Amino acid sequence: MTLFLADECVFVSTVRLMRNLGLTVQRVQELSLIGSEDQEIFQEAQRMKAVLVTNDKGFGDVRVYPPSSHRGIIVLRMEPDPKKVQAVHRVLEGLLKRERKFDCCLFIVDASKYRKRKRP
Repeated sequence: MTLFLADECVFVSTVRLMRNLGLTVQRVQELSLIGSEDQEIFQEAQRMKAVLVTNDKGFGDVRVYPPSSHRGIIVLRMEPDPKKVQAVHRVLEGLLKRERKFDCCLFIVDASKYRKRKRP
């Protein structure tokens, strides 16, 4: 079973959506890692063997976080606008229902689609 780690910037509604889909999602807040540096969050996700879910675009930089270095990263590109959040949630739900392999993959999710970048 795939474990997901939700960064502190991930909306509660996103975590709720994922849990309602039957996924196991641990929040950074539940691990007392609030305010931690990105590298610490990344290392914790690797230690947990979890897919990192974040709104932080920095995790989408493949020069810093190459797909071969992690268990998977999902970067959500959304703003705190209810209609935009809803649209991103629809795309995220589709991704989570379709994709089975997250290891060594970076997913960028926006309101209209998701892109997947795998280890070369």
